[in-house]
Amino acid sequence: MNPFAPRTYGSLERVTDRVYIFRNIVNSAVIIGDDAIAVVDTQVNEVLAERLIRAIASLSDHHHKPIRYAINTHYHWDHTGGNYVFKRIGAEIISSAQTKTFIQERTPRQKAFLLSRGFALGRDPYQADRTLAEPTELDLGNQRLHLQQLGSAETDDALTIHVPQEGCVMAGDTVMTGSFPIFGQPVMNEGLMGTSAWLETLAQLEALGPEHVLPGHGPVAHTAELDLLKRLQRYFLEEVAARVAQGLPLPVLLDDLESQLPDWITSIPVTWGTPRYAMLRVYRGLVPDDELGWQHVKPSAIPAADVTRAEAACAPLRALSDFRAAASELEEGGDFGTAIAVARRATAVLASEPAAWVFFADLLVRGARQVASVLEKGDFFIEAQEALHHALTLAPEDVNAHVALGRFMIMRSYRNGDDPAEGMAHLQLAVDAIATPAQRPQRAALAQAHFYMGLGHRTNGDESLARACFDAALAVLPNFEPALLAQQG
Repeated sequence: MNPFAPRTYGSLERVTDRVYIFRNIVNSAVIIGDDAIAVVDTQVNEVLAERLIRAIASLSDHHHKPIRYAINTHYHWDHTGGNYVFKRIGAEIISSAQTKTFIQERTPRQKAFLLSRGFALGRDPYQADRTLAEPTELDLGNQRLHLQQLGSAETDDALTIHVPQEGCVMAGDTVMTGSFPIFGQPVMNEGLMGTSAWLETLAQLEALGPEHVLPGHGPVAHTAELDLLKRLQRYFLEEVAARVAQGLPLPVLLDDLESQLPDWITSIPVTWGTPRYAMLRVYRGLVPDDELGWQHVKPSAIPAADVTRAEAACAPLRALSDFRAAASELEEGGDFGTAIAVARRATAVLASEPAAWVFFADLLVRGARQVASVLEKGDFFIEAQEALHHALTLAPEDVNAHVALGRFMIMRSYRNGDDPAEGMAHLQLAVDAIATPAQRPQRAALAQAHFYMGLGHRTNGDESLARACFDAALAVLPNFEPALLAQQG
């Protein structure tokens, strides 16, 4: 698979004749009536909301019907980030009264948590025009929608949309499929809290008798997917509670339970949630600490260093080239923890050298590839970003720092469909700073800058500008493999 080929950011999949699911990082649902359309959850950000609207306009059964309602199933940023876009085209934004309150009260903490994972959010979501305090029915023209809160699930404000004529329920993050579910946002005391509340909500959902359940993340759910979600919840509720009853301290509990996870759990793909997150969530429900939840005790995903080995490796090192060589040897041997420790030491010994901070950031980004969860990768990404910003504080025109930061931002945008403008600005600064690419390091930096600017244009859907940038990269380094791959896409 070509890692730099053009990508599709979300696609509409037909569930019934008049219901579609827009599969992306987060799912949105599209419900078509005789007179109008409703959208459930407005995507991660405004760029992706606009992509969703274009996809809806392409439907043969759209017939220029207005999007009358945009409904938020809960307050999380990835389900409300496109509210402004839908409001701008005339949709009425609807949520529960509780969701509106949570957006007001919890957005700062959400932003702080996600920033600590390496995700910078845009402006706060547009809040609902209409809020619901009790079950409500909407009509799209021979298409009725029943909106109600069945109980607490991943969040306490979970809203369910039942479309009986289509046999569908839009569940938001009450249901997640296709990868290990995230059983509650780390900084909030809600979710899988050591009680059966979420299971009871799922029972209420199943009592509606849906043929199809459209989840907040993952493929459409049916009996097998719902049974797996319930089985996972029961397993962690029972196993964590048993160890809490034994009085095991948290580190011991985690080590003990992780060493005994059955294959049916470890074989589930990981994207956001992880078994460790599930353990921590249940533990904090059973052994509450304070209102911060468990974020402050979450073990870092950055692997621990072999302290003795790191000290021995660093003792004779003085030049950056020596630190690079030592870290490279450790990395090649699979000891990322000690390699990162060596790179971190380089930033202490060579604190005033921007190249040391860029070296440290590059190693952290490579280390992030060793973990699957997007949230766990954030442990690496936040340190990498801080290192690159520090390098630019030391030398605001440092070409390699601008290229490294631009590359990081562009790859995030390219994978997620976000706006690549900020990353492209760093890359343009690098291009402008290299007047004459006479030295190989400058040629490499210039080729990378052109290439990643091309990926930014590709993210925006402008293939002509993208290919011009790939050509520019190859004019600098004719054998630059990423550009050759991108040209094949």
